[in-house]
Amino acid sequence: MQIIPEKNALRKTILLYRRILRHKGYGVHSPFVYNLITKVIRERCPYYHFSEIERLRKQLLSKKETIALLRKGRTQLCPLAGIVGDEAIRPKQGALLFRLTNYFRPQHILQIGTSVGLATLYLTSYAQGLKCVTLEKTPAYASIARQVYEKGARTPIDLRLGDYRTLLPGILEEMKRLDFVFFNVPHDDNNHWLFDTCMAYAWEETVFVFKGIKTSREMRRLWKTVCAHPGVTVTIDLFSMGIVFFNKKLHKRNYTVYF
Repeated sequence: MQIIPEKNALRKTILLYRRILRHKGYGVHSPFVYNLITKVIRERCPYYHFSEIERLRKQLLSKKETIALLRKGRTQLCPLAGIVGDEAIRPKQGALLFRLTNYFRPQHILQIGTSVGLATLYLTSYAQGLKCVTLEKTPAYASIARQVYEKGARTPIDLRLGDYRTLLPGILEEMKRLDFVFFNVPHDDNNHWLFDTCMAYAWEETVFVFKGIKTSREMRRLWKTVCAHPGVTVTIDLFSMGIVFFNKKLHKRNYTVYF
């Protein structure tokens, strides 16, 4: 039977609405994932920490400083405001990082790619007395991040400057266990190695978050590798970020969620 154009358009509209509803959490059978979508990912509660962190962002954006930044073997003079505008995590993504750590209560947090430090504040503002290590290979970013930590961190932040391949193995030995890892290096050539190395220290309650899973062909390949890994159970694709879980009680499945 031939489908007339009107019916065909109606069918496409229905499929579109079903997809949007599913991405908002409706039709998700896993209680764990449903609660995560409705109570964490899609929550919009403005915690008071957010305004404090965003006040720091405004201060950085208003400064008239120029910083020497090494890029591809050349030193460039870059306005601080430009660096913050380009490299700092967006408020919406930062708020999600806070909600995730506030929900799962990790005690051992690792951030790879410190950037200018605002993401670290979002990750750690939910509690004091945490163990948080951040890695950064760009001295200019590390310098900005240290200033940000001095002004806004609620818990001591252990910032390590240097090559990731050199720093990471020793830090993992020190930490012994990873509760939460934020991979904030979407343009780094070492992403596959970073994931494989951190996997050895993941346990059932570990949460991995990847920034920029769609930013390049290489990052899309990495995300497929992460989703297919036998040690990974549930993954959630938010387009701008990806969340990974390892709990063996969860059925292996990849979700795409509207965010």
